[in-house]
Amino acid sequence: MSKTGSLTAGDRIDTKCTRCSDITGHVIVAMVGSEIIKVECQACGSVHKYRETRAPKSKAQVSTVKKVRNGDSRKEAISAARSAAAKKAAQTRAAQRAKQEAEAVMIAWKTAMVAKGSDGARTYNMNETFTKGDVVQHPTFGMGEVQTVTKPNKMEVLFEDGVKVLRCRV
Repeated sequence: MSKTGSLTAGDRIDTKCTRCSDITGHVIVAMVGSEIIKVECQACGSVHKYRETRAPKSKAQVSTVKKVRNGDSRKEAISAARSAAAKKAAQTRAAQRAKQEAEAVMIAWKTAMVAKGSDGARTYNMNETFTKGDVVQHPTFGMGEVQTVTKPNKMEVLFEDGVKVLRCRV
């Protein structure tokens, strides 16, 4: 919160916009005493809490990488580096797993489309009844095969993008 003596509601002030993520012109909307509470961005029109602009740090204030020679601080630095490496490895494994799952879905979809063909494909309509194994032509997702039909009125359809749950009549 900023304490200002000469500013009042309706005055213009430059501050960081939370929506634009940039320092832009704002109009003061609300004040309590001499503290600015809310401002309205002139660029995007959003009304948000006032945040004072911070002066950029000088080179002397910017922290640099510290060399750790020995002791507890060395152990902490090593464990932090290991945990960062572990996080990166976990993200890589998750990405590989997602890629494999996407490839498996693609193979299953291609197999189903080759086996069934697109000749007997029915246009998707949520008021129609479908059974397991039906081929469906959806306007957004394309061709798909009905995997399961569950009550109260849903079905799982395997599309090229993956399995989608659609509404149908049971």
